[in-house]
Amino acid sequence: MDQVNITFLPAGVTVSVNRGTTLLAAQIAAGLTPDAPCAGRGTCGKCKVLLEGREVLACQTAADRDMAVVLPEARRERILTSGVTAQAVPDGAHAYVLAFDIGTTTVVAYLLDGRTGKLLSQASALNPQTQFGADVISRIQLAMEQGPDPLARCIREALAALTAEAAEKAGISQREITLAAVVGNTAMHHLLLGIDPTPLTTPPYMPNVSEALELPAAGLLPIAEDGTIRVLPNIAGFVGADTVGCLLATRFDRREALTLMIDIGTNGEIALGDKRRRLACSTAAGPAFEGARISCGMRGAVGAVDHVWLEDGDLRWHVIGGGEAAGLCGSGLLDLTAALLENGTIDDTGRMLCGNEYRLGGTRVVLTQKDVREVQLAKAAIRAGIELMAEKLGAAMEEIQAVYLAGAFGNFLDPASACRIGMIPPVLLEKIQGIGNAAGEGAKLAALSEAEFAYSKRLAAGTEFLELASLPQFQDCYVDCLGFEEEEESE
Repeated sequence: MDQVNITFLPAGVTVSVNRGTTLLAAQIAAGLTPDAPCAGRGTCGKCKVLLEGREVLACQTAADRDMAVVLPEARRERILTSGVTAQAVPDGAHAYVLAFDIGTTTVVAYLLDGRTGKLLSQASALNPQTQFGADVISRIQLAMEQGPDPLARCIREALAALTAEAAEKAGISQREITLAAVVGNTAMHHLLLGIDPTPLTTPPYMPNVSEALELPAAGLLPIAEDGTIRVLPNIAGFVGADTVGCLLATRFDRREALTLMIDIGTNGEIALGDKRRRLACSTAAGPAFEGARISCGMRGAVGAVDHVWLEDGDLRWHVIGGGEAAGLCGSGLLDLTAALLENGTIDDTGRMLCGNEYRLGGTRVVLTQKDVREVQLAKAAIRAGIELMAEKLGAAMEEIQAVYLAGAFGNFLDPASACRIGMIPPVLLEKIQGIGNAAGEGAKLAALSEAEFAYSKRLAAGTEFLELASLPQFQDCYVDCLGFEEEEESE
């Protein structure tokens, strides 16, 4: 086929591709990392570029001649790195250790002194696999079509870059690092290791590999030649090592009081229990709270509206970094929905009473009727998981004594808004606390201590997995959770 040259500006990167290749595929071929939440299906509208002064979707525009394409300005992302954790006693077997939390959207690396446990440096970045889709299902489908190698190579290059950055910040050679520990959801786990993720897409949706692993670092991570990687275990197909990291950081099996832990992302992982028994489940919340499938949705970056509130009957809002509002991130979406419910713009069924969209003041940010429906689908999935897990344990909502919100979205959301839309039962409002990047904190513990790594295995083995879709009452519960009706809080 004929070759055409595509130059991407302002980066000044030129790539030769076959005529007919989409601009999105050309960006990937050029080694760039475009944002493509819908995996190039043309449905999310997030891969816009400028071509000859016109705004076009890169995934829907074919390169039929030599072109100069202007890419949007990269926005600085707000990536959560800190979290609440138990204190580890380092075993001192390694001078320097790394801990990685590989999220669907972001990746965080922590470099630690292996003898004192001191954090020496950290580095973070967007997960470059987002160019293949915002959600894990899109990436799994690509791996099934093309094999896992492209996705494995992509994330390994990202880990290598973060390793180099963390080592440089700490003033050491990356070859002095002799051990790394990794957590991530089950799909990220499989795609990192080059494991076929197909079993995650078919009943009973279980991992190809569940057990904890200790692997040579060679070929996976550029640390010491004889370095080792500890990979924490998975619990189920969509309850992965990141959830185990959260359980480890919170000492979940030692809790006297009934505790609920929620990590809300494109897939919501939920744990409920105490020292006697604990359950875990996953809920397909979808990528709405990550900004995908929302008309003005975006990640938590400069320009995102991250909080909205009512003041004397009027809406007020905050923009990350100040300046003009460019879109809504997850916490802003949650707040805006709750505020419009409160002032009567949205009714209890989710219908907008102002037409098909609401514009936020004089900004270009709008919330559409379709966006509200996406919020309903996402919040109903989380709420149904909570309801059904409590039912499985024979516990009333009032018996839950603590609610931990893990991850970036859980850290930045307003608990009152989460309860107002019914994502979390209102009776639990005063019991909610954010615990930050607990998955990353769990990875740190496993990196510093072999005993902590062994503890993670026991936690995974002792956690019962509840497959929500197999429960006969799941569909009815899910439908019941779609509405926005206010609930009476129990005393």
